[in-house]
Amino acid sequence: MSNTSIIRYLSTRIIFLMLLLMVCWITIAKYGYEFALDDSAEHYLYYDAQLVEQQQVKLPISDDFKLITQQQSDLPIAIQQAWRAGLLPLNQVSLVSDTLDDIYVLPWQPASSNAIPIFILHFFDKQDTLPIMPWLLLLLVLLSIPILYIVFRSALKIRNEINLLIEFVNTNKQPEALSKFQELQAFFKALNIARQAEHFAQQKERLVSAYLSHEVRTPLTQIQHGISRLQQLDDLPLEAIEVLHNLELSQERLTSTSSAILALWQQDNLATQQLDLRGIVKRVVQKLQTPTQPIELNLCAFEVIKPLHTELFELLLTQAIENAQQHGESPLTIILNEQELQLKNPIGNSELCSSSVGLGSILIKQICQRLNWHQKDAKTDSEYTLTINFKATM
Repeated sequence: MSNTSIIRYLSTRIIFLMLLLMVCWITIAKYGYEFALDDSAEHYLYYDAQLVEQQQVKLPISDDFKLITQQQSDLPIAIQQAWRAGLLPLNQVSLVSDTLDDIYVLPWQPASSNAIPIFILHFFDKQDTLPIMPWLLLLLVLLSIPILYIVFRSALKIRNEINLLIEFVNTNKQPEALSKFQELQAFFKALNIARQAEHFAQQKERLVSAYLSHEVRTPLTQIQHGISRLQQLDDLPLEAIEVLHNLELSQERLTSTSSAILALWQQDNLATQQLDLRGIVKRVVQKLQTPTQPIELNLCAFEVIKPLHTELFELLLTQAIENAQQHGESPLTIILNEQELQLKNPIGNSELCSSSVGLGSILIKQICQRLNWHQKDAKTDSEYTLTINFKATM
């Protein structure tokens, strides 16, 4: 489908419609002029036909104005040819033009009669007849001037309004006055509201970025340094070693989560690396699986290289595994191939076994959108499946 401007679209259709109406009007006017607007031509032809039918005149009658006869040989050659060609219907007035005259012809045959038709002809000298076509063409030109002026002014106004709208879209420069047209005015207002919402979102993004960068990462860095210093002490009790290890794991996870949330909030292009998903999956599974909640891996034998933001993918996988462990039963099976990542686990009769619709599921969906992936979940009576396709569906 070819694109066109609204100005050309409206102008061509309005001009075409006006020209069509003018042509129809000229045709009707010319026809009415030739056969007399008051039906006088038909009146005198039928009047002569009634006189002949009442035998008030004797045939043939011939003068400079009329000819009434039953003999076809008395007719002009042009009338004879038209009659033989079937162009002159009975009891109807027709106009035949030759070189010098306009001839009105009425082949008259009384009703319910098979008599030879009577031909009634009225002659009008073309030199004595005012030609109407030049006047009609002049009127057409005169009418075209205001129509084209109106179309041109309307198109110019629409173009100016559209240019203001394009300038506002490109530069965000507010016009001095709103558009004259209600549709464009509504679009101006909607676009302005969208721009304000975008500005608010950008401010919110910068606020969250600053908060995560300073208010979260700074304490996390201090915690990391404190843990490192404690681990260097030689006289720590044995019970403190496990506590420090758990604190270190929690600190690493919180640091990774803050980086992932920051990447999720940013509207700029995501900084990604070409990485093998298998290694990240193994690392996350090793952290999360327990003897009571085992995780079975069914990974592709070949590398699965995808453009990734590491922390964001780790957060996605962590939320998916924790959701499955919380709302389903063991064992959890993770299947990875070139096209998709799939998590499956059985659903038991426990009240805790239900599909999650909380924060974890919302986070999974948003991360998939950020990575341009597509996620879908399916639940049967015995199994819950989460599938993440590495290419967004259209």
